[in-house]
Formats: sequence, structure tokens, C-alpha cells
Amino acid sequence: MKIFTSFILFGIIGTCFGAGGAVSGQGGSGGSLTETEETRLLAEGRPLMLTCDYNTTNTDTVWIKDGDEVVESNRIKLFKNSTLYIPAATKQDLGEYHCSLPDEQEPKVFNVVELILHKLLPKSTTVLENDKLSLTCLVQGDPLPTVQWLKNGEPIEKSINSSRLVLSENEYHVPNASLLIKPLMKNDDGDYICLITQFAIQHNTTTDVRVKDIYAALWPFLGIVAEVVLLCTIIFIYERRRIKPNFDESDSEQTNEQKSKVENSKEVDVRQRK
Repeated sequence: MKIFTSFILFGIIGTCFGAGGAVSGQGGSGGSLTETEETRLLAEGRPLMLTCDYNTTNTDTVWIKDGDEVVESNRIKLFKNSTLYIPAATKQDLGEYHCSLPDEQEPKVFNVVELILHKLLPKSTTVLENDKLSLTCLVQGDPLPTVQWLKNGEPIEKSINSSRLVLSENEYHVPNASLLIKPLMKNDDGDYICLITQFAIQHNTTTDVRVKDIYAALWPFLGIVAEVVLLCTIIFIYERRRIKPNFDESDSEQTNEQKSKVENSKEVDVRQRK
């Protein structure tokens, strides 16, 4: 009986843990960003190299940064192959660079930016109906990047009423990087995409939002209660059946004793009369 009881108790515990795990989401780490020819990502302490024309080998190149001409120094190197090289870049190197060659009319433009995605959105997010959905795109940048939220590939404003939708800046002061929907409706489920744009660089992170019925959390609890009631009923019936034969034996012995006493009493009474 003890083994049987333990088996059922373990089953109940397993159900409890299963119910608790149903609303958890899977997380991810920060995603890698890819720079383009025109938009370069600055990494502090690492080299920064901009080349105006890869076919040039011996030409004087004029470099302009944010309207001021770049002058060669111990920190900045200018080479005849139209390359600007900074061995250990710092945040002061962020900005817009223009390079001009003698035989080219249009200058080439580079944007050196800082863009960091600290953490991806969770792969899946489960929320109860009528609760709130809160998502934050943990992106940081200089200059501030543009963030747009999409639901199933379309701007979120098309599918979510403005009275339930709030967009605000995140902890790095990036506008629209935090999303809040309250209250959440059943048809709000879908793929939510945070689209990040920084000049020519684009990156995104996605979470699959699942909206569960408001009573979904109640069903596992009712299942646990039903299992406990069933367990108690089985134990009660088993114990009752086990104890009843003992009572029957005890009653039978008492009846036999009483009969024996009565018979003995009658014999004694008959003898005395004689």
C-alpha cells in the first residue's frame, strides 16, 4: 500500500511541475550585427579602417569628418592608397566621414556608428488573455537607432488598437524600443518582431507570442485536486476493506463466548435443581 501511495504522490508532483512549466519562455543572448561598406560599426579599442577606393595605390585623399578635415596624427594614419586607419578607435571617432579623390566628383560617405544588441527577445512568450504583454528591445546605439515593431510582418499599429498599445523608450533611451499591450486579446498572438535600423544596417529579433485562455491556469489545479480526491478515496476504501474482516472476527468470537456462557449457566442451573 505504501508503494502504491508513493506512486500516486509522485504522479501529483509531476503534474504540478508540468503545470508550472507551461508558461515559461525560452531566452536568447545578444545577436551579432553585420556592418556594411557605407556603415561601419565602431568597437572601442579595436582598429577602424576606411578605404575610399580599393583601386587607388598612390593618391592624396582628402578626408572630412563631420565637416572638419581629418589631419594625420599619432592616433590617425592616412595612407596613399586612400585609406584612413585608426589602430585603437574610441567614441570620439563616431561620425560621418567623406573622402574625395582628385579624379572623382562625388565624395564617398561612411557612417561610423555604435550599435549593440544586448539581448534577443525570448523565442516564445506565453501570456494569459486579459493580462498585459510587455516586450523590450535591449538595443543601444550612437546615434540612436530607429526601432519599429512588426506583428506577423506588418507594422503593429495596423493590428493593435492604439488605445491598447503603448510604445516608449528603453533603458538606453532608444525611442519605441519598449512595447506594451494591455489588455491582451486572444487574437493578439503571433510573431512580434523588433526591427532595428542604423543607416544601412538592419537587424531584427523575434518572439512567438502565445495567448492562453484566461482559465488555462485553472485546469492543471483542478486536475491536481481531482488526483488528490481520487487518492484519498482509494486509501479510504482500502483501509475499510482491510479493517472490516478483523471486526467480523471479533464479533464472531464475542458471540461464541456469550453462547458458551449461556450454555454453562443452564447446565449449572439444571444441576442445582436436581
